[in-house]
This record gives sequence, C-alpha cells and structure tokens, in this order.
Amino acid sequence: MRRSGFVLLAFLAAAQELRLQTDLFISGEDAGFVDSAVCAGCHRAAYESFRRTGMGRSFYRPTPENTVEDYQRNNTIYHQPSGRYYTIYSRAGRYYQRRHQIGPDGREKNVVEKEIHYVLGSGNHSRTYLHKTEGGQLLQLPIGWYAERGGFWAMNPGYNRPDHMDFRRKIDRECFFCHNAYPPIESKPDSDRRELTLPGAIPEGIDCQRCHGPGRQHVQSAQAGEPLENIRGAVVNPARLSPERQLEVCLQCHLESTSHKLPYSIRPYGRSYFSYRAGEPLGDYILHFDRSRQAGAAGEFEIAHAGYRLLKSACFLRSAGTLTCTTCHDRMGLRATQSPLHAMAGFAGIAMDLHWGAWSPAASTPHRADASNATCPSGAPMMS
Repeated sequence: MRRSGFVLLAFLAAAQELRLQTDLFISGEDAGFVDSAVCAGCHRAAYESFRRTGMGRSFYRPTPENTVEDYQRNNTIYHQPSGRYYTIYSRAGRYYQRRHQIGPDGREKNVVEKEIHYVLGSGNHSRTYLHKTEGGQLLQLPIGWYAERGGFWAMNPGYNRPDHMDFRRKIDRECFFCHNAYPPIESKPDSDRRELTLPGAIPEGIDCQRCHGPGRQHVQSAQAGEPLENIRGAVVNPARLSPERQLEVCLQCHLESTSHKLPYSIRPYGRSYFSYRAGEPLGDYILHFDRSRQAGAAGEFEIAHAGYRLLKSACFLRSAGTLTCTTCHDRMGLRATQSPLHAMAGFAGIAMDLHWGAWSPAASTPHRADASNATCPSGAPMMS
C-alpha cells in the first residue's frame, strides 16, 4: 500500500508539470489524442527508448545529425527504362533530388529538382524521401537509400519501369497510416477518401498512442489526482490484452496477405483510415483477404507481410495462438543497448524454448546467457 501511494504521488507530481502542456490535437474525429511529447513528462525513460526504435524513427526531417547516407559520392542513378538520370545531393544544409536527361546535342534537358522535406523509414533497412508541396501534399521522390552492402542509392520499389510516377506519386492516407503518427487533419473525414492534405504541422514518428490508444483521458485523470487504478485504466496497456488483441496491435500495419495486384483488405463502411484504436478487434476496423494457394507467386510484391507469415508458421500454430510478435521483438527498445551477440543469444533461447517445448507466455523473454552453439531441431545453426 505504501509503495502504491508513493507511485501515485510521483505520477501526480509529473502530471502537475504537464498542466501547461495540454494543447490537444484532433486526428480524424476528436478521439482524445494528445501530443505524444506529453507522455515524456511521466514516462521519460520509455519515451526516449521508444524514440530510438525503428517505429520511433519512422518519419522525420533530414538533418546532418540523422544523416547516414553519402550525398556526395555515387549519388547519381541512370534509370535505363525511362532514359533519365537522378541525383540526390545536399546544398547549404538542405537536401534535394534532381532529374535530367541528355538531349541530342549533349546538353541537359527535362530538368526537375525537388527539395527533400521528410524522410520516411528508420534507415535500418531503407529510407524513402518526401517532398511537401505548397498545398500540403506529400510526394514520394524516385530515389531511395538501401542499407545493404554498407548503403547505396537505387530507385524505389515500383519505379523500375519506363512509365513510373517520377515526382508525382502522392502519399495517401493508407500509406501515412502505417508510417507515422496520426496527423491533425480535419474532423469527420470522408472514410473513403484516400487523398491526404496536411497544411499544418506533421507529426514525426509513430507515437505512444498507436499501441496505447488515445492519451487525453489518461493525462487528465493524472492531473485531476484520480486514484491510480483510474489513471492506469484510462489508457491501453497492451501487455494486459489477450494474446489475440496484443497481436492485432502489431498487425494493424504488419499484415499484408496478398500480392500488390490484388486487394489485400477492405474496411467496413464508416471506418476512416485513422480510426483504429489499440485494443479493439482488428476485424472491426479492417478485413484482410487470405491468399489462395492456387494463385501462384507470379507478380507478388509484399512489403508488410511478416505478420501474415507468422500466422501461417508452424511456430504460431504450435503455440495455439499464444505466440505474439513481442515474444521476440522488443517493441519499446528497452534492449537496444544490448550487444548483437547478447541479443542473438536471447533470440536463440526463445527459439529453443519454443521448439523444445519449454516455452510459455509467462516466460516469453530472452533468458539464456549463452546460446552461441545452439541449433534448431533441423540441424541449422541458430546463429551465424
């Protein structure tokens, strides 16, 4: 009891500091979202740790501090199908992509230059670059950066054709939904409208509320000095959800079940793109189509298929639905400072428990100190 009282006092003290930071924003219908920076007042360690994860770095402005690309060398791509050259470069602290062709006289023609205003993607695997128009639309630029082989420039997926979208590919609501926090857009948007216009400020990075739900009531309960159980009950704790609901928090973005030539999902009537709330059944927000085994693999191009493959895996089926993404994945980045060897040993420990029958939801965290020589039942090494 004394410990609970101390926790409540500490919580209220932190909340008191937030009393002047209550500028709440509307995202879609006014569902009670807050600026996620408010969360840091009481949850500083978790907030800072999450910001270092791939999701926390999913969308941001390019700066010298977050630049890992080389804008000066090997930064021109010749795209043979369209006969165009693309160059990505920096100038006076700003970043650009430029297109040109070479005319019969050997001189440049068809020149277009767009400034890079935002980076989409943490860079753990790749980065895509966006330009914001004066009207508030985000356009994807043709060249992306890929982390393999030390990093290199290449055309973005879908651009390896002569009639690609060039500088005209718009970032719509469906795309934005999975790559950033919910934006402050007009209230009661048309649920069928895909086009996205962002005339004001744009959030930078997926935030706490994508997994914990809207935070306004949670903050206000703390500021009002309500009992601790009310404060905690005013926000979603994914760890307290059923395994199915926990998994769906991840599957809201990490589930793509068919190839790009087929529709992979449909939203029920009246559900807008930014209307999903953590903890609700995912099927109430969106329905996914399963792939026909007779459809074949020709033309498949999937981005967020990891969740689909997990659901089809022997590991998931053997777990009777209790295996979730966070069994192996560190959603909050709390193990971000571990060495790769220690992290891999932990994953190998999970795999041994899963395959050798010792795993249970209550013991689903890395715990083996040394699994460097472990192999899976098939005989394949677990570590390289």
